[in-house]
Amino acid sequence: MLCSRRNLILPCLVFLLIVSPALPAQQTSVGSIIGELHLSRGDFPGRIFVELQLRSATIASVYSDDQGKFGFTGLGSNPYHVVIHDERFYPVDQLVALDTSVSPMSIVQISLTAREPVKGEPLPNREQGSNPYLIDPAEYRRHFPRNAIKEFDKGVEADKNHKHDEAIQHYQKSIFVAPDFYPAHNNLGSDYLSDGDFKAAEAEFEQVIKVSPGDAAAYFNLGNVLLLTHRYEQAGYAIRDGLQKQPNSALGFFLLGSLFQRTNHGPEGEKNLRRALDLDPTLAKAHLALVNLYLQQRRSADSISELKEFLKAAPNDAFAPKAREVLKKLESQSALNAQSH
Repeated sequence: MLCSRRNLILPCLVFLLIVSPALPAQQTSVGSIIGELHLSRGDFPGRIFVELQLRSATIASVYSDDQGKFGFTGLGSNPYHVVIHDERFYPVDQLVALDTSVSPMSIVQISLTAREPVKGEPLPNREQGSNPYLIDPAEYRRHFPRNAIKEFDKGVEADKNHKHDEAIQHYQKSIFVAPDFYPAHNNLGSDYLSDGDFKAAEAEFEQVIKVSPGDAAAYFNLGNVLLLTHRYEQAGYAIRDGLQKQPNSALGFFLLGSLFQRTNHGPEGEKNLRRALDLDPTLAKAHLALVNLYLQQRRSADSISELKEFLKAAPNDAFAPKAREVLKKLESQSALNAQSH
């Protein structure tokens, strides 16, 4: 875990260098890790996001080039981990021991294995901020006890039938059998979030991060809870942690834009919400967040435009009736202003 959520009142420091006065005739050696990615089968897909970790903290990240080559420089002698979390491949966590007294460079070759295609439905959709694709179902069925999976499946079915309390009981039973079964923690947290039990939801999403620290969505889920409970500084750290792991997440930019909107940082809010819509034009609630931002700035014409876009994208959304009401008022006010001029 990059840093404990309990300590997010202060900036999250991923590493700390303590420098003492240099002794005469002494020099500190630095080295590099040079790597190359290979695909076990098929053509190489292009740039891959690669992290470098030291003592479980991410200290650097890069994208490989189109041929899979990457590098990290300016490193001291330490055991490092090269980590890859890409939804197209099974996770990679490879130890690389760099000893600059022996060689200034360590070379690592990593073979990526594409995930097997999975048939069937994804996990059920959740409230904004939750992640219905937290883990490939075929993968968790290989790694967790059958009884835990059975209870989890019952919970999913109960959720589909809107039997909230029953679903929660099944997820709890699944976790009792397998405490690290993080899909159950994720869904349980999502159900608590739907019920407005923010404290319980926060605990479940923190547990997901604890047992699966590389999954970006877990940080977005936690950031959403912190945002909803007005802990804006902490929310910002959690959301940015998620974006560090998944730089092109529409959900991540939506949450970050919503955070800026709520903290009266209009230009940054607008930029991030627009980025979310660029990445996912179907993310209708980003239009509502832009409406709130424009209303703060008294930009009625822009508010009207975004309300229309929202209603076009999600005419049956739970917020649609209120959106129509606000749109009608704004249009009436706009017409009156036009007549007065």
